[in-house]
Amino acid sequence: MNEILGVLIYEDAQPMDIIGPWEIFAFWKNIIKASLDMFLVSENGAYVQCVNDIVLKAHVNFSHCPDLDYLLVPGGPGRHQQVNNDKLISFIQRQSRHCKYILSDCTGMFLLHQAGLLNNQSATTYWQALPELKSFPEVQTVEKRIVKSGQVWTAGGVSSGIDLALALIATIAGEEAAGKVQLLFEYFPNNKVYCTPDTVQQLPPYPGSTDKNAPPLPHYIRDYIDRFKTGPTD
Repeated sequence: MNEILGVLIYEDAQPMDIIGPWEIFAFWKNIIKASLDMFLVSENGAYVQCVNDIVLKAHVNFSHCPDLDYLLVPGGPGRHQQVNNDKLISFIQRQSRHCKYILSDCTGMFLLHQAGLLNNQSATTYWQALPELKSFPEVQTVEKRIVKSGQVWTAGGVSSGIDLALALIATIAGEEAAGKVQLLFEYFPNNKVYCTPDTVQQLPPYPGSTDKNAPPLPHYIRDYIDRFKTGPTD
């Protein structure tokens, strides 16, 4: 019997949080022939307007979504509204009762928190949202790209979902399977760093933040910049 993966979609979600992991899982399913069924899931099962003029079509709505083995929750500015969407939060809670793993990318973590899944757990999120995460005393903030805490896995911002998907495949099917997908996907970042730690001061304020000062870079990003600042140029 195939396992079932669901990716939640909602208005003003960040499409890369959805499409990046989806494509990784799709390569695994369609080329490596993993025993996996995949669904985009929305409240109404209709078209969903994400940010940056990307529209996605759900396969199923909350009522007709099967019991999932894995659920991925994306972030994006829409999460500010969705934390107050009782139907969406109830859907996450209901699926969590039988999911092997619940995963979030970027600020999707805040929806997991609203669902009560992060109490006494470790978690990460998009680096600019780390101060917000640290305001929750019941959650241990960990400044890492991926944090695995029991049933719940959280990842940093936007592109982190690709790494999260590969990590899940490695856990489910082994590193050899993850390696095949990585090679097929040609996911080998050049490790060229264009920014410096001071670049943070040139960024616009994080939406929704009342602090005019930029949040400090987490150590894992600083370490990456330091490691690859003299990396390959081509």
